[in-house]
Amino acid sequence: MAALFFDVDGTLIDSYHNIRRPSPAVRAELARVQELGHKIFLSSGRPRLLLTPTLLEPGFDGLVLLNGGYVEMGGKSLYEERMDLELAHRVIDFLEELGTEYLIACARNIYTLPTNRAMREFFSGGGHGDIFTYEFDVDQILPQAIKMETLIPTEERPAVTAQVAEVLGSKISCDGHGGEGTFELYPTAISKAKGIGVVLEHLGLGVDEAYAFGDGTNDLEMIGYCGCGVAMGNAEDVVKDAADIVCPPVWEDGLAQILRELF
Repeated sequence: MAALFFDVDGTLIDSYHNIRRPSPAVRAELARVQELGHKIFLSSGRPRLLLTPTLLEPGFDGLVLLNGGYVEMGGKSLYEERMDLELAHRVIDFLEELGTEYLIACARNIYTLPTNRAMREFFSGGGHGDIFTYEFDVDQILPQAIKMETLIPTEERPAVTAQVAEVLGSKISCDGHGGEGTFELYPTAISKAKGIGVVLEHLGLGVDEAYAFGDGTNDLEMIGYCGCGVAMGNAEDVVKDAADIVCPPVWEDGLAQILRELF
């Protein structure tokens, strides 16, 4: 038995090319792999509430979410890595000083202020509906926080990334590849590789029996950690360089092709 871990944005789907759900060919291959006795998992920066029914259609055996900060199987939590409370306060202070709207993502809930119209509009599309909780005490939810997310235009991201490094140091990672405008801040202690390790231990599998499929810099750890790391043809160059295999891009059904070859 092998365990396969799939990134979402840029791997299973691609919003830039209006591919909002895994293609029929990819869904068929995922089902075939499961029929062979293997386990399939989502491994995404997304929180639970941003997984649409169409995205979950393949019937995944488990979820590694929030960049590895939350893991569940069979609807039950296996692992949760919360942000250090002092660091969480520092991140909030930084975002407030930046003057940008933001959300606070916990294992099963996402919080933002009702006045954050841009945030609400951005996440209202794609079949998500209203994902936010608006009435909350920040002092009560911050101890549960796993990551924060804000909206930063693409051209401003390098400058903001530099500010994060200057103000928050090496304890915070940034990622903005998942969608136009989105910009995530999460602890460097969190990684998809760490979440995958929890799954492998639970299943009694070794890293040689694990396969990772991704395209962005937040996939680097899992691609390097798993016995076989696969980069999408649309992946960033640094991800392709780190991978064992590069398959065709999302819009050419790259996952379907590589799954036929590997299994």
